[in-house]
Amino acid sequence: MKTMRIFCGVMLFWIAVQTGYGQRVYADATQISVTPPVLVTLASVENQGRAIDLPDTLNFSTLNVSVGALGIIYARQNLQFINNPKPSRFSPIITKIGRQGSLIDLLGRFKVQRTNGNINNLVEPDYSGSQLLNLLNLFGGGEVGTLVFLPNGDDFDGIRFEVTSFLSAAVSAHYYYAFYIASPTLSNHTIHLCEGASGTATISNFQPGYTYRLYTAQAGGTQVWNDITTNTITIPPDSEGSYWLEAREGNVYPSARVKITVTVHPLPGKPQVTLTDELN
Repeated sequence: MKTMRIFCGVMLFWIAVQTGYGQRVYADATQISVTPPVLVTLASVENQGRAIDLPDTLNFSTLNVSVGALGIIYARQNLQFINNPKPSRFSPIITKIGRQGSLIDLLGRFKVQRTNGNINNLVEPDYSGSQLLNLLNLFGGGEVGTLVFLPNGDDFDGIRFEVTSFLSAAVSAHYYYAFYIASPTLSNHTIHLCEGASGTATISNFQPGYTYRLYTAQAGGTQVWNDITTNTITIPPDSEGSYWLEAREGNVYPSARVKITVTVHPLPGKPQVTLTDELN
């Protein structure tokens, strides 16, 4: 383990090499920032290394802020990909947060936002508690929430959890982890079909528990054909075009998509018909 502490400020940077679970790739570094030093006793991040101490995914760090007295009091923790591969700009990112008591009570007092390079280099947009509730609909009245942030096409390598307090009650919240799902690895990205024939491609990193889907676009788009639950993708006849393959853990957590190009070739000796306009 490699640790760097900077005592002249409020930043601590901690790196630990971790392993993934299945096709998960976890954040493996943590940075924290709290209210400026004059108010340092009003905010803290406890046990920050627990948010990256895999394979224990039940552990968590704790972000604390006390009652605001001189403006906003905040505690921030950024989970970043340093030694493990960075997510692509099209990777959905999944985080888990919680608290003692309903997460509904945190609305308006926390937000989550992607970062790129360090804890202070933010990537738009940010998500407040109410926006997360409306967008993801995962909180209910529970103490723990798993959040899935869909990609916006911007580069990022971390995700920051922030808890704030104005002139209100103190706040405490937990940060468990952040990860993305590795994209599928294919035996071939270009498939050549004879007219009227089907074809296949093989998923090299297939694992049980993962479902695969083909879409018409790299982000958004429409699913084509049925879910795939084996390591073989079957391409129906005459399906020329570009498609994007997505892995889904438990059919819930999606990966970034990889492109498949299908080219259909006419049968040898088949007459080619060209339509022309013979009207004068």
